[in-house]
Order: sequence, then structure tokens, then C-alpha cells
Amino acid sequence: MSGEKNGVAIIVITHNGKHHLKECFESLTNQTYKNFDCYLLDNASTDGSAEYVKENFPWVKIIRLKRNYGFAEGYNYAVKKINADYVGFLNDDTKVDPKWLEELVKAVKVDKNIVAVGSKILFYDKPNVIAHAGGKKTPIGAGLDIGFGLKESSYSEGQKYAGFVCGAAMLIRKNIFEELGGFDKDYFAYLEDVDLCWRAWLRGYKTIYVPTSIAYHKYGGSWGKRSSPFRIFFTQKNRLANIIKNFELINVIKGFAISLIFDFIRIFSFIIKKNLIFYILLYANIYFLKQLPKNLEKRKKIQKTRKLNDKDMYKLGLILPLRDSIKEFKRLETLEWQ
Repeated sequence: MSGEKNGVAIIVITHNGKHHLKECFESLTNQTYKNFDCYLLDNASTDGSAEYVKENFPWVKIIRLKRNYGFAEGYNYAVKKINADYVGFLNDDTKVDPKWLEELVKAVKVDKNIVAVGSKILFYDKPNVIAHAGGKKTPIGAGLDIGFGLKESSYSEGQKYAGFVCGAAMLIRKNIFEELGGFDKDYFAYLEDVDLCWRAWLRGYKTIYVPTSIAYHKYGGSWGKRSSPFRIFFTQKNRLANIIKNFELINVIKGFAISLIFDFIRIFSFIIKKNLIFYILLYANIYFLKQLPKNLEKRKKIQKTRKLNDKDMYKLGLILPLRDSIKEFKRLETLEWQ
């Protein structure tokens, strides 16, 4: 690791994730790329995470927050405190391959318009199974992880454009992160990476998936799996915010029309199964409506600087067409272990 300015800074975010930190930081000590500083972003942990890192990994700098600001605002705060050209975001419940950082740095430097690069993410407990091989946006504002649940050996891939790269293991140019206003702090967690990369593309920048950079993720290790109430609430309200902020008007209308049908089916399904999760979905929709004036203001700013239209985003494969999105959602529903 290096204390040089204008290098790379890696920020590991945690909230009561002490049990994950040993393996995460040990994997960072083995990086082939050495010119980086490392930070623990402690989101008001009460389990002694910061003290543990200070004692066992003294080369790690610690940023402590007084309350849990979540993934989005927490990272925004940390980035302001750091002096580096590139900033890496890494979940605490990960371990990374020795060439993880080297491959990301190599990819982001190829073209000045490449502003964010993301890793191939494999399941920690199923290291031959893909969790993320780049991502695509959907017509309803969500993000789909390419290759999720597929065996790595059966999946053909290569470095390519990505509608988004996963915030669990990504690298971004610090000046562009700041130019974009960072993550949307109102998201707290989930889809904030989809939104950030979306806004980057709209400004004429590129985000790239780098399969030679590998991270292993304890999926759901921080805040639960796809079916957790916490995740459902934030994913629902944030995907609706993505629609209103980032699509052109015609696709905003289409997105909300499809969302109404999608939500009706989900809520009806939960009611039939006597699953009280349907209350979470309803509350998320109400919360989104309360935030609508704020999101409309954000939309004005985003659309004012738009350089890439939705049609071209579809052509580039950054947005998954509706039929393909439905097919993928159905496939994901069959993965009981997720």
C-alpha cells in the first residue's frame, strides 16, 4: 500500500460487519497492485468493527460515522475526505482475487471516457456460480445482474459495456463521481449503483464490466437476500425513482404503466400466499409518492445534461427489452436458494 496522493483509494463499508472484516482485508493485503490507500468506512457500528481493524490492520485508515448513513450517503461522505484519482467501493462481506484491483485500474485507464469499472462477482459459498457479470437496466427502473445463478464455466463473457456495475466491487474516477453528485443519498441502499452508472451514461461516459477482476461475495451477508423486507422496500422505491429521473418522457410513461401491472401481480401473489410483504410494497409506493417533488427536481437537472438518448442505450445493450426482462425475472424466481 502507498500513501502517495493521486493514486487509488479503496473504501470498505461496514455496519456491524466485524465478522466479515478479517477475510476482506487479508485479501486486500495480497493485491498485485500496491499503489493504493485503504479505508474502513464504519457506518456507526456497535460491534467493535473499527477497533478490530485498528488493532489488526493498522495500515487501514478509519472513517467513523455517528449514525448509519447507508451505502449511498455513507460513501458520499467518505469520498469527500479522500484525496485520490480513483476510488474503489468494496463490501465488507467480500474477499477479492489478488489481481482484483490491478485489472480494474488497467481497464479504467484505457479511455478517459470510461469512468466506472466493475468486477465479476462470484458467490462466496458457490465460487463456480456467477452473482454479477455486469448489469443491465430494465424498463421498470430495476437492475438485472447478468449471469446471476449460472455456472461460470457455462457462461460466455468478455470485457464489455455494462448498463451498470455492482457497487459491491467497483472502481470509479473520483472527479466524475463528484461531477455526478455521487450516489443519490435518498436511496440509502440498493440500486444506487444502477442510478449512478445510468447518470454517467446519460452524460456521455461509459461503464465497463471487467471479468478478469474477481470478487467473492457473501450474497445477502449485509442486509439480507432478495426476499428480505428491508431489501424489498428500498429496491421498490428506488427503482421507481430511477424511472422518473433517468428515462425520456415516453419511457417514463411506459415504465410506470408496466410497473402498475408488475406491482399488482406481486401484491396479489403475496396476498394469496398470506405473505405480509405486500404491506412493504404498498408502503414503498407511498414513500415514493412523498418523494416525487424532490425526484422531479432531480430529473430536470439530469435531463438537462443528457447526451445519450434511450434508443441508443437500447442499441448498446445497456437496457434489457421488456420481453427479455420478463423472461429473466421468471428465471430468477426459480432460484430458490437466492
